[in-house]
Amino acid sequence: MSILWSRLRFLTLSGCLLSFVLSAPSHAMNVKGVDIPDVLPATDERPAMQLNGASLRVMYLLVDAYIGQLYMENPSTDPEQIYQDEGYKRMVFHIMARSVSGRRITSVMNEALELNISPAELKGYEGKLEQLTEMFSGRLKRGEQGMAEYVPGLGTRVIINGEVRGVIPGKDFFNALLTVWIGKNPVSRDFKNGILGLKEDDKPEKKS
Repeated sequence: MSILWSRLRFLTLSGCLLSFVLSAPSHAMNVKGVDIPDVLPATDERPAMQLNGASLRVMYLLVDAYIGQLYMENPSTDPEQIYQDEGYKRMVFHIMARSVSGRRITSVMNEALELNISPAELKGYEGKLEQLTEMFSGRLKRGEQGMAEYVPGLGTRVIINGEVRGVIPGKDFFNALLTVWIGKNPVSRDFKNGILGLKEDDKPEKKS
């Protein structure tokens, strides 16, 4: 009887340990002391999304602005495949600065868009960019997050600290926002490589 009881206790403890391991959050990397989840679990609304890549955005060579994270239903290291992909995608801005206005974030994004899309496209997005600026209104403090996610068939949904601020229709607008990070003229080459999840050996060689 004691042997059977010992075995039952062992199986119970093993099961609890396995359950704990499986339920514990998975972290793909740690950036400046911030754990970046490897997977965003599925919800009733969407499937699970995997971390495509993450990188620290440094401004003026010395200010840690935010940690950018790109999650995708179908991860890829190829920008064109990312643009064409029809699955769920999420851009996360994890704030590292002490405080920053949402309008400042969108202002910088607008400046970056000018380098990655045509003047005609930029003009066509004026109304949507105004909507985006309104949705990002207020201030974000260190540790807080802003998100822009593509919902298939719906458009770009903006979420600030868990609060849904609204939806901007169209996949093309989300792709335009992605060019800020992974376009031909990204905020920085290292940042782009990080978002694409490229390892050192995978990074394109610099032209001499």
